[in-house]
Amino acid sequence: MKQDRPSTYYAPDQRADAETIRRQARVFLSTHCAKLMHAVPTMLLVLNGQRQAIFANKACQDFFVESGAGQAEGLLGLRPGEIFSCIHVGETDGGCGTTEYCINCGAVRAVLMGLSGSRAEMHCRMLRSFQGGTQALDLAVAVDPYDLNGEQFAVLAIKDESHEIRRNVLERIFFHDLLNVAGGVRGLTEVLRGRVPDTLRPDVDLLYTSLDYLVDEIMAQKDLMAAENNELQPRPVDRDALDFLRDAVEAHKGGPAARGVRLVLAEGAEDFRLRVDPMILRRVLGNMIKNAVEASRNGQTVTLDCRVEDGRGMFSVHNEAVMARKVQLQIFNRSFSTKGPGRGLGTYSILLLTERYLEGQASFSSALETGTVFRIHLPLA
Repeated sequence: MKQDRPSTYYAPDQRADAETIRRQARVFLSTHCAKLMHAVPTMLLVLNGQRQAIFANKACQDFFVESGAGQAEGLLGLRPGEIFSCIHVGETDGGCGTTEYCINCGAVRAVLMGLSGSRAEMHCRMLRSFQGGTQALDLAVAVDPYDLNGEQFAVLAIKDESHEIRRNVLERIFFHDLLNVAGGVRGLTEVLRGRVPDTLRPDVDLLYTSLDYLVDEIMAQKDLMAAENNELQPRPVDRDALDFLRDAVEAHKGGPAARGVRLVLAEGAEDFRLRVDPMILRRVLGNMIKNAVEASRNGQTVTLDCRVEDGRGMFSVHNEAVMARKVQLQIFNRSFSTKGPGRGLGTYSILLLTERYLEGQASFSSALETGTVFRIHLPLA
């Protein structure tokens, strides 16, 4: 004899009737909340005690209009998984929240907490039926309890993070594969340096230097993305500032970007001890140097300095050019660049890495009498 399937594996399956839904929707629409929620660009849903929608703001309606459920009246009485067209909602008679898959659904858990009077923030990974196929959704769900005329409701703020998560995965794969290829070619070139005839040695040395610069640029972009996502893990060690600055000069004066521009260490540069992540500081100084070199003309000089100022360690990079005032007002803004679209991460990364990961401060000055100086101040060891 065939056994009937249970009506729920997790959340209660009871639903309010259509008249109750319409009454609750009318009451909610009579408040000022409805108008305010329509103005919010985030998707907002208001659910009753049976987890059924009594209100969806315009952002939510617009998100689902392509699947045919986008009008407000079409969403009334539905549960979130039914609005999102989750592929599992039909596996029990109770629908959304009652299947075995719902046990691991962050949205259902957050809604139940909201209806019990607690705020909750969780993630929901969902497969939904979409345009004749299956689409993966990654949703961030925040739920707040809401009492209206003695009835308990839950307000859901929903953010679709699917594109962001997919992009992050693709970027990680891209950087991994690109570094493997570039690093492999660089390694092969290093082997060739010891085997080619002397007449070809300068060309192979230049090729190796260019590939080394390319690998470093790729790593710099990879580190910047990790920093923006709060995924960069500093590993501080004690370092001598003057040795570090000398290494920076040597590393960049032979690079492709420095051709025709002299890189020198300032007379009177002071040594001091600091505890810092060498890789992150190298990235910051590298961007300071590259910006100075790119702003300089053939034959000009870029000067690097370090010293103790006001109880903190200071690194500076000076070039002879002067920035226009309208440029100065936008320095450190993300994606601002005088070199055209798609650039502008150099000065932004200086600020981001220095303040968030080196516990320091970044600044600059630019004047006709003194040229342009970028500075970072860091805590001493």
